[in-house]
Amino acid sequence: MLVTASDDKTLIVWDGATGQQLQQLRGHDGGVKAVAWKGHQIVSGADDKSVIVWDAATGQQASKLEGHADAVYSVAVEGSRIVSASGDGTAIVWDA
Repeated sequence: MLVTASDDKTLIVWDGATGQQLQQLRGHDGGVKAVAWKGHQIVSGADDKSVIVWDAATGQQASKLEGHADAVYSVAVEGSRIVSASGDGTAIVWDA
């Protein structure tokens, strides 16, 4: 599976072999700028200053992490932790 992020506030999950769209994830209130995989979850960051953790199988939002004062431009996963970096000049390490 592949996942893409878009300024239209969505993420799309694709079948990497066929190119078929599998799911469209909606939950951000701004353009999605960053995406990463975390096991069976998808992590996204957006202009709405939030990080959302999604269940990749169901497309449901598992959690929403808030704490940045500006858009989230980068997300990374290290073990069980999520790291997000924002235009506010900060990086936050989340135990999520």
